[in-house]
Amino acid sequence: MRRQTSIRVEDRFYKESGKVFDALGLSFGDAVNLFLAKVALEKRIPFEIGIPSDELIERIHNIENDEDVEIYNTAEELFKELGI
Repeated sequence: MRRQTSIRVEDRFYKESGKVFDALGLSFGDAVNLFLAKVALEKRIPFEIGIPSDELIERIHNIENDEDVEIYNTAEELFKELGI
């Protein structure tokens, strides 16, 4: 038996994920069914969900506000700064 349901999703996620589903030959419904099957099989959300640490929140804030951010043009520059 199949059940019809209605969900609200963020437009940008719908559009971006739609491109991936199209490349895989999946409809949105197919992708949702895959997700639900994985949840039912594993009895959990099939990916890690967590709350960002205070340090990560501060780093995100710094990047978004261009505060206390070092930019390196090459990996070599970064390695040299780190002493590697």
